[in-house]
Amino acid sequence: MAKKRLKLTPAGILFLIAIGVLIIALIAVIVVLSTTCGGEREATRANPSPSASAEPSEEPTDLPELTDEPATSSDDPALTTDDPDATPDPNIPALQPNTTPEGGNDPEGGGITVTTPNITPTASPSATAKIYTSPTSAQKKKAKDGYVYKDKVKMRKGPATSYGTVKTDIAKNTSVTLYELQGEWWFLKCGSSYGYIRKDMIKEGKSPSEAKETSKATSDGSTYEGTIKTNSVAALRKSASKSSDCLKELKNGDKVTVYHKTKDKDGNTWYYVAYGKTKGYVSSSLISTSKKVPSK
Repeated sequence: MAKKRLKLTPAGILFLIAIGVLIIALIAVIVVLSTTCGGEREATRANPSPSASAEPSEEPTDLPELTDEPATSSDDPALTTDDPDATPDPNIPALQPNTTPEGGNDPEGGGITVTTPNITPTASPSATAKIYTSPTSAQKKKAKDGYVYKDKVKMRKGPATSYGTVKTDIAKNTSVTLYELQGEWWFLKCGSSYGYIRKDMIKEGKSPSEAKETSKATSDGSTYEGTIKTNSVAALRKSASKSSDCLKELKNGDKVTVYHKTKDKDGNTWYYVAYGKTKGYVSSSLISTSKKVPSK
């Protein structure tokens, strides 16, 4: 039986050539890839990364020494950094790495910083202190005597000069009742009014004028019982005058201790009395007494 021979056509020849080209290209790609990967592995073994190294790499020892003077020209032999054995100019202070140039104000040496004034905002007096318009029961129990130490003093509605005034031109030695010290201000009573006066304007204790009057009134050891008689209120005043400050308002039936009587410039008679711890003057027409009160 005769064998059949394959007869290649032009199309078949082109197909075989294309297959051969593809095979050669595939072999070339495989060779290139294997060579590149092998080279990278060799480079990795020769130059391990800092994270994989057990010992940190040493810094170059031939780096120029840092100074706080700017570099000029490399032609200047005194500033040339190519020679590792060169001696720096002693007049140029050297800096260690990571130090702050002279003039930096960071105490930790972290570099030049700019500081701004440390300004603490002052809180509003009304935000930090309670404003009283009358004393509490606890304040009344701890109340003590005081007096105005200077002349023409202002009483204010709150513990700051920004508050409005309750009284002005309060005379020196005017007696007051002290309730509570709030910072630099006393909450107190002056006459029949409550308010605040700066503590440097106030002294604790009896007023010198009041102490003098009491001493004079009790020199003979005599006192007299008196009773307020009025349809409204009787003013207990600082001095024997209708224009004097009112220290306290007394009502009908209140009991007072009478020391003596005196006349004002208009000829009106006043009794010097004590109502509790408060001493002052009340018009004689508003007090009935058990005995005739002597003049002083």
